[in-house]
Amino acid sequence: MKILIIEDEFVSRTKLQKILSNLGECHLAVNGAEALEAFKMGHEEGKPYGLITVDIKLPDMTGPDVVKKIRAFEKESGATTSEGESKILMVTAMSGKNVMASFKEGCEGYIVKPFDSRKIAGELARLGIAPFQL
Repeated sequence: MKILIIEDEFVSRTKLQKILSNLGECHLAVNGAEALEAFKMGHEEGKPYGLITVDIKLPDMTGPDVVKKIRAFEKESGATTSEGESKILMVTAMSGKNVMASFKEGCEGYIVKPFDSRKIAGELARLGIAPFQL
């Protein structure tokens, strides 16, 4: 599985990459514009991302805005993985309406910071993504 980690904070980005690398190839983006470019390029190359994690607050746009643009691209271009749309998890230290906005735009779940491999494994299992070694 190809994974896109969208996170501007170094520690969280590195931790996500270490945990998720057990599932497949991880690519990193530090802002929304870079993430959208990577997402579109993955589809153009015929190698779309199966899993995307998005920080709720990025330097250039919000996580929900990134999710909205990803879902719009998938819809307009018919670009999906063999399993359908990419699975998207919001990563956040926030709660409440910020997280709810993410679901409205099309994410399937969220992980609260600070996180560990067990929290991530539980959320991935809920989404039907194969378990991995903790």
